[in-house]
Amino acid sequence: MTWSFSESLSANLDKVRLKLGDTDTNDQILQNETINALLTEHNDDVDLTAISCCRAIIAKYNRALDRSAAGMSANRSIIVDNYRDLLKELLQANRGNAGARYKGSYSRDRQETIEDDSDFILPFARSGEFDYPGTGENSRDPDWDDV
Repeated sequence: MTWSFSESLSANLDKVRLKLGDTDTNDQILQNETINALLTEHNDDVDLTAISCCRAIIAKYNRALDRSAAGMSANRSIIVDNYRDLLKELLQANRGNAGARYKGSYSRDRQETIEDDSDFILPFARSGEFDYPGTGENSRDPDWDDV
């Protein structure tokens, strides 16, 4: 497992670390492999990856217990609260998007591939659906016309 951070922010990994505050070599929170896996899952989207990483950090520290002995204490719950606040900020900055981005357009080839896929459920509303009322793909169903 490796950990790295570059102030130049040339890589998306470094941008995610900066958003999370995981920039201290002496206090490493997430490993490069974890962040890179989430970057791959979110198609290199730094914001969505930061949200997923923040959730992972909350889960990681949520398991730890607060400890106290001889007048000293370690409050892991403070870390969890701080990352929950950060998660709220990241979600607001990403306009409430909790982890799924929908692309408004595809290339024609990609659209044809999607529509030709028998497992793909076509959306109910489509562009131009009401251009000519009564002539749309969903306007009549022969099985129900007699009812």
